[in-house]
Amino acid sequence: MENEPPIFAHVKTHKRYTMEKRFLQICCTLALAVFVSVSQACAGNSGSRAADMSVQAGDGAGNVAWMKSLHDTLPVCKISIPGTHDSGTVKGGPMLKTQSTAIPAQLQQGIRAFDIRLEKKNGKLGIFHSHAFQDIYWEDDVLPAFISFLQAHPTETLIVSLKKEGGESQDYASLLSVSLSAPAHQRYFVQDFRPELTLGDCRGKMLFLHRDYVMDNYPGAVCVGWEDDSTCLLTLRNKDGKEGCVLLEDEYQYESGKDAGKKIDACIRNFDRVSAEPFPSRRWGITFVSATGLPLGTPKVFAKKVNEPVAGYLKKSGSRNCGIVFIDFVNLRGGRRLVEYLIDSNFVE
Repeated sequence: MENEPPIFAHVKTHKRYTMEKRFLQICCTLALAVFVSVSQACAGNSGSRAADMSVQAGDGAGNVAWMKSLHDTLPVCKISIPGTHDSGTVKGGPMLKTQSTAIPAQLQQGIRAFDIRLEKKNGKLGIFHSHAFQDIYWEDDVLPAFISFLQAHPTETLIVSLKKEGGESQDYASLLSVSLSAPAHQRYFVQDFRPELTLGDCRGKMLFLHRDYVMDNYPGAVCVGWEDDSTCLLTLRNKDGKEGCVLLEDEYQYESGKDAGKKIDACIRNFDRVSAEPFPSRRWGITFVSATGLPLGTPKVFAKKVNEPVAGYLKKSGSRNCGIVFIDFVNLRGGRRLVEYLIDSNFVE
């Protein structure tokens, strides 16, 4: 039993977490019920819209600091972490749009992993998906939002994947290096990746996963061997050469939305591999539930067909230790179900 996780400590914390979450949900529901009643009395048909808002606002209530109930000694690689694919992409039309809520709202929902795509724009790093600029910047909007959230919720940790979406590599590296080297930011970064990192090592900080080499003294880890549109073994390497292994699934290109079943199968295979890793293993897991099959198989089409079945499978199989999971349209019903299951799977009744 020496190698068993401090899981049994979660039994007590899960009850506290559940009670706190339910209390917050009840408060939100009561407050919104009053709002709906007043709206219906004062504005006739406006009440139905308020009711719709209450459903959306209630989802995720109590998730703003869900990591606080987890044990400090729990390895990060053994946590099920919900994330968003192309996190900042709320514009670009049906072929490119992957989210309907902005990053601050995702943080409130319980999202703790972010896929950030960057390209030089107006002398700064803009958030892009392909050619679609999202009218927000890494330096002015996204990084400050992450830091502000961690200041308000120091029990949480964020996984931040950074990727050059376009433009010149030299411009990307130069601009990103400036923000990552700022002295005021250092306290919010996990400086040295190790596969055995614990939640206690990372609370109040963000762990960067660099998909492009940026600088010699980079915080976090650089990704080595990330094969496009595939399932593969990925290496995470810190600036001192320390390495960790990742079971990666990033199969995203299909013929059309009719291939959603193939995507579901790819996700399930990776979840099964990640969950089957014995507790002493320090292999990480990354699964992208997102996919596309243009022109008809848009990201939203796949999200509607894939998110809910994947959530159902994980719940039915009782999968735990699911790793980092990147999801499209986390505000839709299937996305919400998947996020909720991943969070709840970290606690044991």
